[in-house]
Amino acid sequence: MKKKRKLRRGLFVKLLAPWLVIFAILLSFQIYKLNILPVHYLIPVVVILVVLALLFFLLAYFKTRKSGMRIFVTFMVFVLTVAYGAANYYVYKTDEMFARIDDLADKIVNTETIRVMKGSSIQDIKDLNNATVGICTAQDQDGVQLMETAITNSGVKIKTQNYSSMVDMTAALYGGEIEAMIMNDGFLGVVHDVEPYTFVTTETRVIYQEIFYTSRPTVKEDSKDQVNVTQEPFTVLISGNDTYGSLGENSRSDVNMLVTVNPKTGIVLMTSIPRDYYLEMDCPSGFGCAQGEMDKLTHTGLHGVETTEATLEKALDININYTVRVNFSSLVNLVDALDGVDVQVDKGLAVETFYANETLEGVKEGMNHLDGERALAFARERHAYVDGDNQRVRNQQIVLRAIIDKITSPTILLNYGKFVDAIGGAFETDMPSSQIKDLMRYQLTMNPHWQFESYSLRGEGSTEYCAELGTAAYVTIPDEYSLQIAREKLQAVLKGESANSIEDTGETAPAGSIDQTEEDDLNNDYDFSQEDPVEDPIIPYENEDLYNEDQLYDPPQQFDEDSSNSDEEGYYSAESEFYNQNWTMADD
Repeated sequence: MKKKRKLRRGLFVKLLAPWLVIFAILLSFQIYKLNILPVHYLIPVVVILVVLALLFFLLAYFKTRKSGMRIFVTFMVFVLTVAYGAANYYVYKTDEMFARIDDLADKIVNTETIRVMKGSSIQDIKDLNNATVGICTAQDQDGVQLMETAITNSGVKIKTQNYSSMVDMTAALYGGEIEAMIMNDGFLGVVHDVEPYTFVTTETRVIYQEIFYTSRPTVKEDSKDQVNVTQEPFTVLISGNDTYGSLGENSRSDVNMLVTVNPKTGIVLMTSIPRDYYLEMDCPSGFGCAQGEMDKLTHTGLHGVETTEATLEKALDININYTVRVNFSSLVNLVDALDGVDVQVDKGLAVETFYANETLEGVKEGMNHLDGERALAFARERHAYVDGDNQRVRNQQIVLRAIIDKITSPTILLNYGKFVDAIGGAFETDMPSSQIKDLMRYQLTMNPHWQFESYSLRGEGSTEYCAELGTAAYVTIPDEYSLQIAREKLQAVLKGESANSIEDTGETAPAGSIDQTEEDDLNNDYDFSQEDPVEDPIIPYENEDLYNEDQLYDPPQQFDEDSSNSDEEGYYSAESEFYNQNWTMADD
């Protein structure tokens, strides 16, 4: 009987101890497979994990006769088993994240709609019989073919009128020349910014919609693109799209920054380019841009980040090695995965409702807990502040610091799975995960001291013809001197020198152009590197709000015909008031 009682007293730890060894071996394998730790860290970590597990395994079977020892061993085996099990989960989710980074989207998501005016008697696709429908094959050939097939399959006959641009087609719908139009909704942002059609998403109605996928054109790999990121300098294009939802959907590139890294010198140069920079468009074969024509940089995103990349390569005479693409949903999902973030709002900076989304509660003075949507709105807010764009930059820095605080706090352990899932879907990049791991391993091994430098291109506001619009719109004419300085700074970093060794005197800049300090505040919507934004910038335009409005674009949200549209109506009425006060022809 005594032997049976002793056996029962030690049964739990003896059943648990083998699992501790199994978890230790599995964890060691996963850490090895993850391939982030340098060898001089990997070997000690694996040895400690396995030896510790074996030690307590042996103690569980041979040193548990005494009550005190048995309690101690049981406690340690239980704690280590739970810890090893959790560590296995965290390493597995991390490895899964890297796998998702490598699983690049080879398809472009397209939302194709048939739209009519809100008061039209046409309710669905079958009501289009004998109607005149606008199409734009120049910008949307695949979508037009898809919708024409759907209309034919519905037994409906239509007459089509082809237009050279989506804006011209929308004008025809508003003018009554056509009764409906076939549109790729990726162009809604472009149409929305032409003043008569600011309310295009609320003044028109979707009667039919399909989502289809097109193959992403394959770019012939440039031998210079793939480099050893721990030994050779490289440049990354960070492009921020002005949409929510899938990263697989092409849309305007509203934030564009080049990050040039020299791992040997530890210098990192961040070069910001205004969204409205007026440049010659360039794109790889198959991407369908207005090759060789002039347009603003933001429109290049409509033809994929590859077009933005090619256009900047030509303008700055540089080879871009990798691209990273993010959108609004990236921030929203990341903050939500962290169960929100806490931000401190100083006295006098409370906001009752956000301009970007008037349905959201604003922020009060003091500490505020924000979910993803409110964090995004807070980071984009400027209309509520006297200091405008300067305060918006500070808000972005506040949100970034709040995210970092949450990531580095113990609570991350409770949300690690959701956090890694959010990171895995937060951006799209063509940098292989193996090279990202190389950089992480390099950081752990060498612990380089990174020196961050920045430069912002500048220019002068003007109204010029934009190929994607088919009409004139507000643009920023590049300051040629600034372009040349940017080229020299980029080359200096690539050659192992400091970008600050190239001085920008601004002496040959065009009269009236924006100085570098102000450009940092106005155009670097997502530049978190600025620690002390300028308090009183010099505004080169007579109407400060006119210029700033173009820098902050709040895109229309897609919705179906049954939605209330309250968000859009609230937002657009505010924007319409601005346009009516300041524009004879709205900018894009």
